[in-house]
Amino acid sequence: MKKGFLCILLLTSLAITTQAQNSKALPVKQYQPAVLIELFSSEGCSSCPFASKFLKEVIDISDSSKTPVFVIDYHVDIWNRSGWVDPFSDSIFSMRQQEYVYRKKLTSMYTPMVFVNGGDKDFAGSDKRAIGNAIQGVLTQPSNYYLRTGVTAVENEDSLLVAYQIWGELDSFDLRVAFIQKEINNQVKGGENAGMILHHHNVVKHLTTKHLTNNEGFMKIPVNRDLNLDNFRMVVFVQHQRTWKVVATDQMTFKP
Repeated sequence: MKKGFLCILLLTSLAITTQAQNSKALPVKQYQPAVLIELFSSEGCSSCPFASKFLKEVIDISDSSKTPVFVIDYHVDIWNRSGWVDPFSDSIFSMRQQEYVYRKKLTSMYTPMVFVNGGDKDFAGSDKRAIGNAIQGVLTQPSNYYLRTGVTAVENEDSLLVAYQIWGELDSFDLRVAFIQKEINNQVKGGENAGMILHHHNVVKHLTTKHLTNNEGFMKIPVNRDLNLDNFRMVVFVQHQRTWKVVATDQMTFKP
């Protein structure tokens, strides 16, 4: 699937969704859908750079068209014994991937692995057509949930305060906030990608979770107050505790 075709697919899907949302026949409790793409990758995986490049195309299209499609990249540590230790990896992210495999009753765990809105099907991160179709499928179906967020600094603390408001009935949901670095370039000196300079996008630095009891509230996120936030974002999403389906997502980008 070429970039231009994917762009047309995303923009067409958004137009259909917006048009449906404005229809008088649409129930009041349905809203514009959003798409969360969760990538599990590693610098020790030779297939991951291609997936990262493809999802960068998705990020660029989403940013330029204001389409609610959000990408986050968890670096797992399962490849760290293969000649290179991924400096951005975390065993917590490996555990999250394992939990997905368990909850979705999948037979294998691999990289690059993608889940779209916490769905029951996994995708190879390089499968442009399948991921594009999954994005289209979400964008053309109005949602029963909607999320809006805002963020402010907490005075004299190494933290940020995220405000959230959720439309829709909440029952056994978690709110998750991914603090992510937009762009990272790193030279790999060992393993399958030895000698390459890898380009990573929307890399999760940490993931914070809160059990939801109300449709609106606040959540503190640990962030060093001296950190330059120009190269960071926050992606906030609502995920069901049992099924792990993602029902609403929002993104915040810090202004210089």
